[in-house]
Amino acid sequence: MPSIFIAPADHPRERSDLDRSLINAIDRKKVITNFSDASYPELIEIERRGKGFYAWGLPNSPENVERWFHMGVGDCLLVSYKGAYHHYAKVLGRYDNARAAEAIWGHDGGERNRELLFFVTEPIPLSLPYGEVKDYFEEGYTEFTQIPEDVLDRIESDFGTVDRFVRRRFLNTGAGGPILDMSGIIQLSERDQAKLQTFDPNSSKDARSRIVDSIIRRRGYPEFRRRLLAAYEFKCAMTGCDAPDALEAAYIIPYKGKHTHHPSNGLLLRADLHTLFDLGKIAIDTRSMTLIISDDLLDTSYRILSGRPMRYPAEPEQRPSTDALDLHRRLAGL
Repeated sequence: MPSIFIAPADHPRERSDLDRSLINAIDRKKVITNFSDASYPELIEIERRGKGFYAWGLPNSPENVERWFHMGVGDCLLVSYKGAYHHYAKVLGRYDNARAAEAIWGHDGGERNRELLFFVTEPIPLSLPYGEVKDYFEEGYTEFTQIPEDVLDRIESDFGTVDRFVRRRFLNTGAGGPILDMSGIIQLSERDQAKLQTFDPNSSKDARSRIVDSIIRRRGYPEFRRRLLAAYEFKCAMTGCDAPDALEAAYIIPYKGKHTHHPSNGLLLRADLHTLFDLGKIAIDTRSMTLIISDDLLDTSYRILSGRPMRYPAEPEQRPSTDALDLHRRLAGL
């Protein structure tokens, strides 16, 4: 079972250090040139998995040595300050390296040097007040803390896994977090509209026009959709559905101009799967190019998609960008 570590950063110097190594990626030269050649293969793998080098570190004190020593790959890190949890990442490796720490964070006389450093995945920004998880965590930690085993046991009992706890209590509900509960927002919007609208038989023609317009918009930019239909041979990338009228052009990264119309930023998906993909209920593991589904879909007919291999175009330049798919997965919290 993964552990959870809380790293408070309420001091201005600590938040300055966050800018150097967690909010922004570390210059790879500062990392590579300050480790031994023997560490190079490990560092390259950390850089690949982390989408760059991101790290945090602790001053060398007996208390910190003990906590740092118990930290393992796959453990969870939550960075807190100003009354809220602001960053979430997973541990990729730990090293005792004063030279690298000085290169990354500078030198302040020795007492606060972060030589007990650890690399993490690219952090996901959060904004979750302490009180939102006070049923499991204390309301504000003043020093680097490992969440006790009895609390982890309770989390595992309540949620099944630590990762599921993080997804449900931090990633899917944190105000300003990577993914708000979009399905809930949509449901609220639909209910509000229902209260305002009444049936008018005379509006049926306009309603049909609105439906057609909605379908066209939902299917995606026409040329973009045509290119995806050709690339995927008129079949859904997830199911193989070959009914063209049910297939839509899904953006992996939301539309932000013409450059996002490239097929590498798209998937041809059946309409229902397009919706679930946009809601962050389905993502793709780029290591195996298989589907990952959210916990709430495991109790539905969509559970058969879990672990299913993706279909993708034969032409390499038409295939979906793994960087874009990884970013979508991180934002979805899957």
